[in-house]
Amino acid sequence: MNPLLDVPLIVVGALVLLAAVVYGAIWSRRSERGGWLLRGLMVALLVAIALRPGWGEEPVAPTRTADLEVLVFLDRTTSMSALDWSGQRPRFAGARADLNALVDALPTGRFTVVSFGRRVRVELPSTQDETVIADYVQLLRREEAFAGDGSSLDRPLSTMASRLAELEERSPRRPRLVVLMGDGENTETQAQRSFAAIAPLVDAGVALGYGTAAGGRMPLVEGRPEEGWVPDRRGGDAVSRIDEANLRSAAQEMGVPYLHRTGTGGLDAVAAEWGDRFQEPDPAYDGAEVPVALDLYWILALALLVLVLVDLRRHWRRGWAARRSLA
Repeated sequence: MNPLLDVPLIVVGALVLLAAVVYGAIWSRRSERGGWLLRGLMVALLVAIALRPGWGEEPVAPTRTADLEVLVFLDRTTSMSALDWSGQRPRFAGARADLNALVDALPTGRFTVVSFGRRVRVELPSTQDETVIADYVQLLRREEAFAGDGSSLDRPLSTMASRLAELEERSPRRPRLVVLMGDGENTETQAQRSFAAIAPLVDAGVALGYGTAAGGRMPLVEGRPEEGWVPDRRGGDAVSRIDEANLRSAAQEMGVPYLHRTGTGGLDAVAAEWGDRFQEPDPAYDGAEVPVALDLYWILALALLVLVLVDLRRHWRRGWAARRSLA
């Protein structure tokens, strides 16, 4: 069965109607009791229709991937323009491709994008609009050369903690996923802070690393290496190298895997694992009754219509007889 209303409401309604029928039958003349019996059958049919009987059932209730809150923390320091991703392409190109891939693979995801470099900035508030996300990713650029004061993978840590706590309070049943994207290069003197404090707020996620151990040069102007390279302190061309130890440490402390990204592809499997892990009943069925394969209540509705017509005919005949007797 797949009731049209809550069962308690159906029971209360049935009792009220049956009480009215019994009362009418008791206080009516004997000649009218057949009509009340007919109305009792109508009540029974009405209750049966409300219960919506059927034949055959689906084996399991349908489910879908839960709505996911995906928080992306993206390194946009100058080193992310180093030309050592997928050959001699900029690391930022890899981050853009991966972000697009995750958006495509997670249709139920609400994405928040936070960039970090000289400062931490919320670039894109929580949204499920794929067009808005795609436009943002296309316009995304690194910081200007010399704009920063050193890079550090833990710079967004405070923002991560506050955003995750806010989401837990606002939508406690929605899984929270963290995607940390960067090269792990820390140029500040102090040691990297631990990410362990936010682990209880992270339901899943991944740390994505870009770059190579050999490193790559960084153009002074993004996308235009012919205009020269970012210099080092000795006057030569500066070379940025990925620091996988920092990335692995952050991932381990958050309780998520680390992936070294050397090209496109492979994130579909990550997204599929999240989708399988975070399932919920399809809200179209309210996570309750399994829909019947073949509804039968329409047959009962036809029977109810026949009884209504019979009762109306009885009243019409009685009215006609009364008019003839008065003529």
